[in-house]
Amino acid sequence: TGHGLKDPQWALRNADGTEARPTVVDATTSEVASVLGLARAGATA
Repeated sequence: TGHGLKDPQWALRNADGTEARPTVVDATTSEVASVLGLARAGATA
């Protein structure tokens, strides 16, 4: 299918073949939004 999910050796690789490192965050909406750059300026948690 072309997305690589069926090939586990490539599941956590970048396009150039180097190992991708997952970003670990708290499982809260505000933390995830902050890491993704979606937090509103001036908003309080």
